[in-house]
Amino acid sequence: MAKTLIISVGGSLPPIIYSINIHCPANIIFFASVDTEPQITEVLRQLKLNELKNLEKIITLSAEDIGECLKSILLKLPDIVRRWQLNPEDIIVDYTGGTKSMSAALVLGTIEYTHCFSYIGGEKRNKDGVGTVINGQERALILNNPWDQLALYEKKKISVLFNLGRYSLAKEAAEEAAKKISPREKPIFNILKDMSEAYHKWDMFDYKGASHTLQRVRRDLEIFCSYAGVPSDFHSLLNMIKENERFLEVLRRDVRNDEDQKVGIEKQKFYLLDMLANAKRRALKENRYDDAIVRLYRVLELRAQGELKKYGLDSSDIRLDLVPVKIREEVNSRYFNERKKRVEVPLYAAYQIIKAIEADRDIKGVGHLFFENYEKLLAPIIDFRNKSIIVHGQEKIDKEKFNLAWQNLLKFLEIEENFLPEFPLIWL
Repeated sequence: MAKTLIISVGGSLPPIIYSINIHCPANIIFFASVDTEPQITEVLRQLKLNELKNLEKIITLSAEDIGECLKSILLKLPDIVRRWQLNPEDIIVDYTGGTKSMSAALVLGTIEYTHCFSYIGGEKRNKDGVGTVINGQERALILNNPWDQLALYEKKKISVLFNLGRYSLAKEAAEEAAKKISPREKPIFNILKDMSEAYHKWDMFDYKGASHTLQRVRRDLEIFCSYAGVPSDFHSLLNMIKENERFLEVLRRDVRNDEDQKVGIEKQKFYLLDMLANAKRRALKENRYDDAIVRLYRVLELRAQGELKKYGLDSSDIRLDLVPVKIREEVNSRYFNERKKRVEVPLYAAYQIIKAIEADRDIKGVGHLFFENYEKLLAPIIDFRNKSIIVHGQEKIDKEKFNLAWQNLLKFLEIEENFLPEFPLIWL
């Protein structure tokens, strides 16, 4: 893309002419006041810009009022950028000319659109060294992208959003920052963008999408961590992402036939662990205890479904010939779906079937444990879920109720919290 110069116009022509000569823009946007607008004609007359492709003027009604100056820029510049299809790397902003209010407004109004600012200075000035630069003594200062100085703030903002579980907002913030900063800063913001996207997908149970994006994050982080002087926090982050990749790989496995039963049982266990971790994030990061309690109830279902799989049963399509004779008729009469022409069992009935199978085999497994612990441990989970306003009732689940349900469920499942998959925290 051809270079575009946005330049403020004051009463002195030499700095303007010098800037245009050294930058050789194909497009120019002049920012002038009503008093300095005639200077534009004189600049064009002196330079004879035959190669100039596009020219626009932004005129402020007041050269002294920074608000009025900024308003004039913001009203017109976005449309010019859109029409000329400009990217930040295509634009140079020279704020030398005009009043201090005009210069300040030009920087504020263009900081979203450019990586590069220019100022025409010089060591020799009139008025004993404090006035304007003497003609012929001009020197261009190309200033670093100010967004690079703001990068630390942007990183902290993205870190806070990510650590609070606001993954999609963190991705948007990283994406916007990556558009504005210099190329040397882009890799870390691109990593943060992809990382936020990956964990947002995982948080939404999009395991395939999360795995695909996380692979890209891991590869980019490996390259980033290979550079000298990279903080140790990034190496720790890379190790955690590798652990998360291995967990996701299990959740992505295909289970297509009976020969894959072992794989299916392991996958069901990982679903359960991930659902627990998801419930924990809903509660601890977002204080959404109603959503969290629904997920805990789902964990109870997953535990039952996983156990049924061991016996060749599917809760959504029960094979009656595999159900113990003593409860077969009851299961068929109560849970046969006339429309679907199959037996579908809810949570409580699933555990009844499991317990009956265990009794036939003279074992004491999860079916027996469910009913032995029902009143003390499990009834509160089911009761809280059913009475929740987002399920059947009118009650709001608070932190105390969630914590009780959480501890009861972990005790029933005999799972330690450190077995759950952990999303990383970012400290930048």
